[in-house]
Amino acid sequence: METILIKCPHCGEEMQAPAGRETILCMFCGERIDLAAVERTEAEAETAVAKEQTDAGKCYENLNFVLEHVGAACKDYSQRVRAFKKDSYHELFERYKEENYAFYTAVKIVLDNAPDSVESLDGIYHQIASGFIREQEAKLEQVKKKNEKFTVQMDKNMFMAVYVLPSIKEIGGKKADELAEAICKEWGESFKDSNIIASDYDSIVQGFKRKLCYVTTAVCQNLNKGEDCEALRLIKGFRDGYLLEAEGGPELIEEYYDIAPTLVKRIAKDAEAQAKYVWLWNTYLAPCVEYIKSGRMEPCKETYCHMMEELKREYMTGRRE
Repeated sequence: METILIKCPHCGEEMQAPAGRETILCMFCGERIDLAAVERTEAEAETAVAKEQTDAGKCYENLNFVLEHVGAACKDYSQRVRAFKKDSYHELFERYKEENYAFYTAVKIVLDNAPDSVESLDGIYHQIASGFIREQEAKLEQVKKKNEKFTVQMDKNMFMAVYVLPSIKEIGGKKADELAEAICKEWGESFKDSNIIASDYDSIVQGFKRKLCYVTTAVCQNLNKGEDCEALRLIKGFRDGYLLEAEGGPELIEEYYDIAPTLVKRIAKDAEAQAKYVWLWNTYLAPCVEYIKSGRMEPCKETYCHMMEELKREYMTGRRE
């Protein structure tokens, strides 16, 4: 008599059952077993296992591709950063995505087919983050002078923030967001004073439209105060409220947005940038925050103007990009 091996759905014990029968009684627990239902369940389980194996194959095959091509995805990073402007960003970002279509398609396939376990996902995120970090470490090893290393690091920080991370977030979904955050975390741990933030393309564009407080934002981020800290909120409110209505205020704001992006880039390239951020905070920004809290808007305006004049003298006079 032909038999098949089955597992009792009630007690989990394995046994031989006559082929062709519709039902039998379990020899271990005595419960009735629907053999057709058992066979369907086992077939579905085998299909699920096969799919999982196929998905895992797609995931790790494309992960290898991603890790092998990280360098290509970072090609010409310095030129792309220098070309980054409000009016040129859309075209630059679209061109970057087009040139790296295969790379980010592979990242999407990795995420779409990755196992759902936290341990597996964390391992995949770590491998991709490490790929970007190793690529940058190799570049830094080629640079001998400290000042040049700092410039290379600042350029790559910017490149990651406005090209790589928005491209990853454009994949969409929870896993893409988690990957972007994992890269930011490990990047900050690996490189001194390199706290990058994972923003998407639309947020960066909206940042242009909102006229960000460039100098205050740079100081607060580099002092780990957060991208939406109290100081930023208060100074933005001061700018959009009191200063916009004050005599000469609109002209001051217009001049600020003409020069602030350049100031921020030049401070970042300063060999003593971190010390400069601390000095700006202690000398100007912290007092501004206290003035705003106490309702003393005119001293705040004077202090902020003094800061901008000091920065213009140090970083703008007689210098060129």
